[in-house]
Formats: sequence, C-alpha cells, structure tokens
Amino acid sequence: MEQRKFGGIFVRRNNWTLSGRAKIVVLVIVATGLGYVWMNISSFLGVNNGGSAETMVVEGWVSARKVDQAAAAFKHGHYQRVIVVRDVYDEGDKWASGRYSADYVATDLIENGIPKDVVQTLFCAVVHKDRTYHCALAVRDWLVQNGISTKSLDVVTLATHARRSRLIYEKVFGQSVSVAAIALDDPSYDPAHWWQSSEGAREVVGETIAYAYVRFFFWPHPSNAKKDKEQYCSSSG
Repeated sequence: MEQRKFGGIFVRRNNWTLSGRAKIVVLVIVATGLGYVWMNISSFLGVNNGGSAETMVVEGWVSARKVDQAAAAFKHGHYQRVIVVRDVYDEGDKWASGRYSADYVATDLIENGIPKDVVQTLFCAVVHKDRTYHCALAVRDWLVQNGISTKSLDVVTLATHARRSRLIYEKVFGQSVSVAAIALDDPSYDPAHWWQSSEGAREVVGETIAYAYVRFFFWPHPSNAKKDKEQYCSSSG
C-alpha cells in the first residue's frame, strides 16, 4: 500500500524485508562460503594439472632444490623439450642479475635425469611490470624463431603462482596451445593452514590479488606486439 503527501513529494510504501531469523540464515550461508574459500584458496591458486604436454616451461626464479618434482614429471610424461626462462637485470653484478639462478635450475634438472640436449635456457630483459608475461613472450618467440610448433605446454612454477602463470601463458599462446601447470611445493608454509604463518599469508593474499588482476584487468594490446618482442633477449642450450 502506498501513501502520498504534499503533492506526491513524500511517498510511504510497505515493503517486504528479511526477518531476524532469515538474516541469521543468510549470515551463516555467507560465512560458510567465505570459510570454504579461506580454506581452499591455496589449493585453488596452486593448480597442478600438468604432466602430458609436449613442452615443459620452468620459471627460472624458482629454487633449484625444488625442481626434482619437475624432473619426475618429465620422466613420467612425453615431453620433447624443457625451457627454463628467467627475467634478468642488465645492470649490477653477475650474481644479482638473476641469470645464474636459471643456470642452476637447468643444471639441477639435468642432474635429476633430464637429458641435456632437450634443456634450453632463455633470458629476457627485466621490465617494470608483467615480468611473467614477457617471459611467456620470450618462450613463444623462441619457439617461432626455431620453427617449433607445440600443441601443449606445461608451466612449472612455485605453489600459488601456478594458476596466474598458467593464465598468462594461455593469453600469450592463445587457443591453439593447451596450457597446464605443475605447482612445486613451497616448504616455507603449510598450504592447508597458510594463515598460520607470515610467509603463507603473504604468498596467498598477494597471489590472490595478482591473479584477480590478470584475470579481469590484464589484456595484452596488439599495438604493443613489436615492443613486447624486443623483450626477448638471449638463449643458451
């Protein structure tokens, strides 16, 4: 029922609203949903669905001590090549450049049983943002320049970085290449109880924000293709 006064300036309406009991039910449902997300966000970010691709890409900043998982995946799969990719600084001493961490990862992969002749190391110049994106471009450009066609690709990275890295490689390679991820364990925190340590909270919260940015706000612009290709730097194998 509607009532009007002062020439219709004020209107009074009778509206339906939730009862106190219904509000409690809604609150419980929302709290349960948030709790489920809270408990499972680490495993969501650390997607681990690789193992059957043609090409394995290892992000070269990961610790060499963790690549035994990548080597095990290689032995159980049918990979034709392994590409270790790393963004590097052109300035500073050789240890701070980042180049040697990729070399260590490649060496450790070989020591863990991956044939040396299938391991390739790529380097791209450090940029101010979107470094994973530019590393993905370096991988794509190297494959094109060497006349290599791949239908599937696994990105190997650390724990909660996996879903974001997979998404970036999907955007770079497009629908013609199937992209999956292999998430290496991060021993610095327990993923089932990530909120109980500062390392876990920092990684999970930070990667949640970063993944949301890539999912909803990051779209490579075609006009930047030439500029992006220039980020490809060098390789060694």
